Amino acid sequence: MEVSEERVLGIVNALRGLSIGDVLAFEESDPQFLVVKELCNALGDPGLVSVLVAMNSIVSYMLTGRGERHWSYFSSYFSRNKPNDVCSDFKRYVMNSPYLARGRGAKVSRVERFCRANLHVKLNGLMDLGEAWRLLANGLGSPMNSKTIVFAVKMLYYAHRACGVNSKPPVDLPIPVDYRIATLTHCSGLIKADPRVLMSRQGLVQETWGRVSRLSGIPQVNLDALLWVLGGALIYSGFNVEEALRKLPRGVLRMQDKVQAYRRLMIELSVNCVSKGAGGGALG
Repeated sequence: MEVSEERVLGIVNALRGLSIGDVLAFEESDPQFLVVKELCNALGDPGLVSVLVAMNSIVSYMLTGRGERHWSYFSSYFSRNKPNDVCSDFKRYVMNSPYLARGRGAKVSRVERFCRANLHVKLNGLMDLGEAWRLLANGLGSPMNSKTIVFAVKMLYYAHRACGVNSKPPVDLPIPVDYRIATLTHCSGLIKADPRVLMSRQGLVQETWGRVSRLSGIPQVNLDALLWVLGGALIYSGFNVEEALRKLPRGVLRMQDKVQAYRRLMIELSVNCVSKGAGGGALG
């Protein structure tokens, strides 16, 4: 299974139209970031928010709906129901969430393992995200690069940022490989393989996007925010680039001088899957 150097460079060149400041501004329009910020405002407790976000991250797989809706439900639930006993109250949430119905028992077991490892105490107020990464992997008995572990660290970074806590994600934190990222890896032409096959080759996919990150100068955790939001817009528009652009968060579309850069990047991400007429029309 080979990585296309030509496609790596095509995506890197498109990313050079965006500065790290542009990417951070984009990140603040990510629906996941926005709902975490809502939870920060509702609870007023950054440490508790970080713990809740980490717990939700480790059960955010095999969802019965879109990830954005799952996270919105989570934020609304705990904004209305501030936990007294975070472990018991979170298990009650898992039992009630319509988005966590598939494999619910296994998800409850993950929460119990999280609490047995005392992670609900250790992560509360922890500033060092590298240490949080190690604690999560050891506490849950998972590899450091596993999807839910690296996703949890990314979301902890979001929680810190959204709550006004100044911390930096580990520079070597890889991209969590879910079906959306696997689909983009396929559709961008980076690796010629079916998305479901790519999900089983997580290390190769992470290594490939890590190379894109290094060449573009955009840290992987920030690159993931771009890919996840743009990927969702592309997938849910059938890879029609102009329609996908219109699906981007309003905060992104207000960046009028960057719309062309996002258009170019979306074209590069969809070369193998672009729908007919996807390049037509205009936006912004």
